[in-house]
Amino acid sequence: MPPKKFPTVWDAPPHTIAKIEMLQAYLVAWFQILGRKRTSQELLYVDGFAGPGEYKNYSLGSPLAALTAATKDLELTGTGWVAGNIHCAFIEADTNRFKNLQQRIELFEKPAQVVIHTYRKSFTDGLAQLKKDLPLPFQAQDPLFVFIDPFGATGVPFSLVTELLNSRCSEVLINLDADGIARIFHAGEHAAYEQNLNEIFAGDDWKTLLSAGDASSELYRKVLQLYKTKLRSIKNVKYVFSFEMRTTLHALNYYLVFASQHYLGLEKMKEAMKRIDQDGTYCFSDAGTIQSSLFRFDKPEDHSISLFNVFHGRKVGYAPLRDFALNETPFINPKSMLKDLECNRDLIEEVGSTSARRQKGTFNEQKLTFIKFKERR
Repeated sequence: MPPKKFPTVWDAPPHTIAKIEMLQAYLVAWFQILGRKRTSQELLYVDGFAGPGEYKNYSLGSPLAALTAATKDLELTGTGWVAGNIHCAFIEADTNRFKNLQQRIELFEKPAQVVIHTYRKSFTDGLAQLKKDLPLPFQAQDPLFVFIDPFGATGVPFSLVTELLNSRCSEVLINLDADGIARIFHAGEHAAYEQNLNEIFAGDDWKTLLSAGDASSELYRKVLQLYKTKLRSIKNVKYVFSFEMRTTLHALNYYLVFASQHYLGLEKMKEAMKRIDQDGTYCFSDAGTIQSSLFRFDKPEDHSISLFNVFHGRKVGYAPLRDFALNETPFINPKSMLKDLECNRDLIEEVGSTSARRQKGTFNEQKLTFIKFKERR
């Protein structure tokens, strides 16, 4: 099926503006943390479907949001900046949008340390050229963050996503068009569905998972579930999280899916997500359940039993609890859920701590040695 059609510049709906604000908030953290730690290393941000750089009703497209974040971080960090240059690569295949993007970039006042690369190519071809122009981030050395935001369900082979995530220092944020993928599935041969779905999922696993009889909501969940499973199958990719973007509370537009090899990346992404107004339009998505729960950071009791059901009867350290919280709940750490389990539900048997003065319901990861959960009743 052909990708969604847009004019050169169009009005951004609220969920698009929220997505850009979240991306910019994350990049502010990403550039600054790495700029202070990665001595002499270059930082690379890639916008895989850059668009025109602006909207009719919003001046910052994702490329300008990235340039703004990079400029702000260099100013804030000052002499504390130890990394090399910040490279921002923008890939856009449409001729008119590319011209508009170039015009917007030319008007942007940036420091010399921000280096811009533009490619009027497809995502695949643009990345191939970028790898030649700037090889180190693709060779497991310099930090790489790739924003993949296509105009539809196709154009992003999973094999390419796998290549991007092979580096310990790489992360991706992907717009997964579950509705578009479902439409390809239902269209069958009219949409060359086998070829397209095999490319999207890097194999034909979808054949045993997706069913023509599935309701749309169930089909979307299965698409997300399979995609996240594929991401987690990439070596060392332990942190994968999805976030629903909806036009209304009951109308899914797409999923934003984040993947990284390091827990700090997901922590900072969730902090960026928290900046979005929690009015019910943007939802936390758990592919393991039929119904999604609202993306709330103040309801640990909604998720503490899920944590208990995974760890009941076990004695574990902090890291696996942290990873569960990051991957399976809206929370950045497990502390509020652990407090609920210990203080409100009496489901924690023992807490090991190097502090003799530990208070019930507190969980300092620096002093915590283990937590022993009770058996499930």
